[in-house]
Amino acid sequence: MSIGTLERSGGCACGALRFVAHGKALRVGLCHCLVCRKAHGAPYLAFAVFPRTAVSLSGTYAQWESSPDYRRLYCQVCGSRFANLTGAEVELPVASFEDASGLVPQYESWTIRRLPWIAALAVPQFSRDRES
Repeated sequence: MSIGTLERSGGCACGALRFVAHGKALRVGLCHCLVCRKAHGAPYLAFAVFPRTAVSLSGTYAQWESSPDYRRLYCQVCGSRFANLTGAEVELPVASFEDASGLVPQYESWTIRRLPWIAALAVPQFSRDRES
C-alpha cells in the first residue's frame, strides 16, 4: 500500500491475476450468505468495495453470474476468487490484498446465515442485504 496515494494492490494465489485499488474503500463488510461461503470456501467473505473506476484488473479471468448483475471473477489457473462486479462497484476480497491494514469491517450482511460458532462483530448487522 502506498500511504501518500492510497493505492493498494493484490491478486490471486498464483499471481496470474492482479488488481490495484486507488483511494479509500467505499465500505468494508462481511457477508455470511451461502453463495459467498461456498464460492470462497470460508465461513464468510470479508470484502472491500471500491468504485469500478478506481480499480484496475489485469490478467485473464473467468467469471460467472451468481445473481442478476453480480459477476464473480476467478483465476483460471489457481481457482482463487478475484473480484465481484456489481453495478458501478467492485468488491475485492480483503484476504487478497498484499496489505489489508485499515480494511476493517464496518457491517455484516446475511447474518441469518452466520455459522453458530462465529461471534457477531460490534458493527451494524443486516439479516440479509445491507440497507443502502
